[in-house]
Amino acid sequence: MSRFDHHTAAFARNWRADYARMRDSEPVAATDAHGGYVALTRYADVRRALLSPQDFACGRDLQKHEPPGGVTIPTNPFRMGMMEMDPPESLALRRLLVPWFSARAVDAEREPIRQIVGWCIDRVIEQGRLDVVDDLANPVPALVTLDLLGLPLSNWAQYARTLHEAAYREPGSARGIAWLLDDLRATVAARRADPPDVLTPVDALLSAEIDGQPLSEDLAVELIFMLLNGGIDTSTAIIAQALLYLSRHPGDRARLAADSSAIPAAVEEFLRFFTPGTGLARTVVRDVTVAGVQLCPGQRVFLALGSANLDPEQFPDADTVRLARYPNRHVAFGAGVHRCLGSFLAAAELATLIEEVLARLPDLGVDEAGVRPYEHIPIVAGFRAMPATFTPGRRIGLTVGEDAPPSRSARQRAAAADIAATIEESNADW
Repeated sequence: MSRFDHHTAAFARNWRADYARMRDSEPVAATDAHGGYVALTRYADVRRALLSPQDFACGRDLQKHEPPGGVTIPTNPFRMGMMEMDPPESLALRRLLVPWFSARAVDAEREPIRQIVGWCIDRVIEQGRLDVVDDLANPVPALVTLDLLGLPLSNWAQYARTLHEAAYREPGSARGIAWLLDDLRATVAARRADPPDVLTPVDALLSAEIDGQPLSEDLAVELIFMLLNGGIDTSTAIIAQALLYLSRHPGDRARLAADSSAIPAAVEEFLRFFTPGTGLARTVVRDVTVAGVQLCPGQRVFLALGSANLDPEQFPDADTVRLARYPNRHVAFGAGVHRCLGSFLAAAELATLIEEVLARLPDLGVDEAGVRPYEHIPIVAGFRAMPATFTPGRRIGLTVGEDAPPSRSARQRAAAADIAATIEESNADW
């Protein structure tokens, strides 16, 4: 029986070495932690499970067996939308949102993303110092996600802080989540009573029907919270990891600064090597054999994404960052019918932020003594703090005293809605 437990401080400090040992000697590792589960650590096994929802279920409303299921171990106190549902229910809900998060739709978001990144840089550029987490890595995903969804930006800082603190289990963070959910319920109720003139993803959910029935207010709130929770702190973690790496490797930083066309491939490599989500859980729903080990219905399984992305059987020189790595079939976003809905958006955020930081803060250097990683990483391998310094520059767009960047114009929102509608029509049988 393995001593593996992805919630411990020891795992947070040594997860790369722990995963390497498990891949070599115990690729299907049984542990009695958290009621007992099995960890899969090799790329082939993890990917197979991700692509086999008929064998490995996400849903937490499983009636045929215990425990209750879901994508975390132990199970979250609240369901995470379609992430914790199975086909066909999950696919019906996913189809409502896919048009807003497709590659084509995200391409139309690049200029709003650039404006948000620029606003965040403007807030600190005259100071010559910042905290990568508090000033860039946390605000950018929060602002981008809220703006894309069509939610008010007025509370962006509290949303960002609440979800960030919940990720590293800050005492009292449950109260923050309760506040956030109440705020979302109030917003949803107001929008349902008085829809805006221009469609947004939130309003698309509120006007949608499944099997001829409108989505309940509770389900709409659950799906919006899922998008916020999945889109903010995981992106916060990978942004911080990427900027820390570039601070430590000035040669790679110079190469990306000289050739911005190399940034997208570098982003994929950062996602592989610094996989922000350490793993996902599944529940076995029928007898299945993995790497010679028999798994039975009801058994809980942890798919170690961070380990799979470091498997040398799939990635030559896996323990080295190779910015131009190709092919790069990492599973940082999962795979199959539950692949992360925001994968294109997250990659675009990171690429845009790196490009703007290299252009406007070219000598950004992290103060290693002040870096504070999460003490525990059961879900996200991120940071509490990451101070850095740079040569001060000048603001280019920020009005002093602005608490949030301006929301996109009605014209931009109408264009986004048109793109989403076009994609939805072309994927009517998706």
